[in-house]
Amino acid sequence: MLGDRLKELRESRKLTQDKLAEILGISRGTYAHYEINKRKPDYDMLIKLADYYGVTTDFLLRGESQEAQDNIFNEEARRILEDPDTLVAAADGKITASILEAAQRIIADQLKSGRQPGDIKNGNKK
Repeated sequence: MLGDRLKELRESRKLTQDKLAEILGISRGTYAHYEINKRKPDYDMLIKLADYYGVTTDFLLRGESQEAQDNIFNEEARRILEDPDTLVAAADGKITASILEAAQRIIADQLKSGRQPGDIKNGNKK
């Protein structure tokens, strides 16, 4: 759970709850509630925590590593590039390299924001 990951990250850096709360600009009690899953950090605090620890918000929320996210990205990119319609369009000059690169950026942005491949196409937004 989120609290367990926060505690593990804090302890791995040999920080006290007091020190980390001071760094984050919150009370120790608020931070302690995050670690025991009594309170959830808001969106801005999640980003602040992820940035501080150098991890993704996906890792904090779901425990997914960057490697897992990269694997999802690679699988989705491969699926798009292996799609016969994509290949035919590329061969016919209807899809340029810049369009393919843009598609890769969209997929990467989608994964960074916590959406899974197919969410945009299926209309699922977070």
